[in-house]
Amino acid sequence: MRRRAPAEAEAEAGATDTDPRERARRPALPSGAALVAAVALALAGCGSGGDAAAPTAASGLRAYLGRVEPLRLAVNRLLDGADPILGAYREHRISARVVQRRFGRLERRFAGYAADVAAIRPVPASLRRAQAAYAHTYVLEDSYLSALTAALPDRGFDELPHTADRQRAAIIAWRIRLEVLARRLSVRG
Repeated sequence: MRRRAPAEAEAEAGATDTDPRERARRPALPSGAALVAAVALALAGCGSGGDAAAPTAASGLRAYLGRVEPLRLAVNRLLDGADPILGAYREHRISARVVQRRFGRLERRFAGYAADVAAIRPVPASLRRAQAAYAHTYVLEDSYLSALTAALPDRGFDELPHTADRQRAAIIAWRIRLEVLARRLSVRG
């Protein structure tokens, strides 16, 4: 998820996705090797685990990933559109009214994804706590986007919420939990 430090929001408004300094400052939805490995392992099928419940648990994990992964990817695509909007505003190519309207639409679309992530069912029992924390990162990001939308016209970025570290920690914990579960269920490609 995208996050701009309050004091730097205006300066960073024109940063692109290729700017490594910008990318390092903001958490992204899981796209690291651990999640890719977990998804690939889970979707590839179940190994020869000795636990009779393993096939059911493995299929539950595959089903969960089949529901969460399309949402995660859609959100990443949506948030990729934020930088060009902010860049155009910073460079005075669009007005405060236009940037606020565009960000309002982006935030409303994001809110829909937040509801979709929170509604994912069933969630494997061993992932419920991590899933709840992961879904909460969407609530935090939606709140941030809403505050940013309101702050844009007056460039009042000092009052933006500071939740990037909490989001990052929850996303990493969720991603690790997925990998641990895939290993425990002997799910491999």
